[in-house]
Amino acid sequence: MDRDLIKKEIDKWFEAKTDEMISDLSKLIEINSVRSKSEPGAPFGQNSRKALTLAEEMLEKRGFKATVFNDMIVTAETGPEKPLVAVLAHLDIVDAGEGWSTNPFELVVKDGKLFGRGVMDNKGPSIAAMYALYCINEINPKLKHGVQIILGTAEETGFDDIKQYMENNEMPPYVFSPDAEFPVINTEKGNFVPTFNAKWEKDTTLPRIISITGGKTPNIIPNRAEAIIEGISKVDVETFCEKFTKKTGVTLSIEKVKGDTITIQAEGLAAHASLPERANNAQTALIEMLASMPFAKSEGFGYLCALNKLFPHGDYRGTAIGIDMEDEISGRTTVNFGVLRFDEYEFSGNFDSRTPICADDVDIMDIIRKALEKEGLNISHVKFMHGHHTPKDNPLVQTLLKVFTEYTGKEAVARSLGGLTYVHGIPGGVAFGCAYQEDDNKVHGANEFIKLEQLITSAKMFTLTLVDMCGS
Repeated sequence: MDRDLIKKEIDKWFEAKTDEMISDLSKLIEINSVRSKSEPGAPFGQNSRKALTLAEEMLEKRGFKATVFNDMIVTAETGPEKPLVAVLAHLDIVDAGEGWSTNPFELVVKDGKLFGRGVMDNKGPSIAAMYALYCINEINPKLKHGVQIILGTAEETGFDDIKQYMENNEMPPYVFSPDAEFPVINTEKGNFVPTFNAKWEKDTTLPRIISITGGKTPNIIPNRAEAIIEGISKVDVETFCEKFTKKTGVTLSIEKVKGDTITIQAEGLAAHASLPERANNAQTALIEMLASMPFAKSEGFGYLCALNKLFPHGDYRGTAIGIDMEDEISGRTTVNFGVLRFDEYEFSGNFDSRTPICADDVDIMDIIRKALEKEGLNISHVKFMHGHHTPKDNPLVQTLLKVFTEYTGKEAVARSLGGLTYVHGIPGGVAFGCAYQEDDNKVHGANEFIKLEQLITSAKMFTLTLVDMCGS
């Protein structure tokens, strides 16, 4: 069967299987597979295990021999010899949250779109990958190499599943994950998240800062922050708020006055830590304003000024702390000072930096430690992950780009991502779909959706890619 005929057979097959795909996806969406308490036989909770069991049953029903690894991952293969290519997707989801127009655990089809928690991230793409193998089995394009599907259940919570799987199983030389954007993500920045702190003796000398509450998580740029201060008049505080609202673009205002204390609120714009240009950090704007106010020269205030020096508002490249780097492969460093808890005795905070590939050749830890220690700050914990890169001339990358252009008519180039995908650290791994850069599919938010046509086209692209890579 020549390639043009195979492509026509793929189109015809998915046209006939669309309703069946939707039905299977509907069953997966009904399961609230957020990671929960570990139990025997269910390391990520009963619902995650339930989703894994359902996927196993779907694969077995279509003639595959499904293998479950440590109650975390299910795999299946087709074709001769060892798998040359694997598709890696996940069945776990994030919490549904509030604000849905539909039941997040009921698949709703409306105006050509599928709504439900996980339809894009990543149950819809998991079904598309499953059906790609199913299609290959049925149209029988005579593969020369095997293909594999790997479905995990802990992508959203740190990749515990795939890490353990890789320790015990050999991965195919080529892997793609439909858990990001089209056309191809072949480069992912490193991730460096240090937690730092300082302590001091309580000083009640006025005027003073009683507390500062900033963001809750390092990978989200905080859109809200607040401070409680004492000893400065309301009129003077209002003047500072007006000045720094104009200077930073963050809205700074008095939320309430209680006795001699004033609560100041900062409202900015949130975004993912890898996309600081889309946000305005409320926490750093508030710190900048407080550092300029006439507080008593206490030890605690000195540490606040140090934070302002190290993370000045608008410096989301890490220039002040000394880690601003850039390369042609992955781009430039981003830094988000995202978490801060500051009171009368101590503070603790952390920042999330996405570092380019060139940073792997530099001792980032040493640079940051020296910068913090110079200001009297201590590092208590560090989370670090190297960058990930698969060259553009990799056969899988070239095949994915070609297939994407064939099906969409759009120019296809491999690009870098600030975030992490499921293939981070897997040799030969890249991300491919299912989102388009120009669309907001409400991933991790209310009313998550994927266009039905987009889901079917993705499944077709997965199928043809596997045939091109593994066919005779």
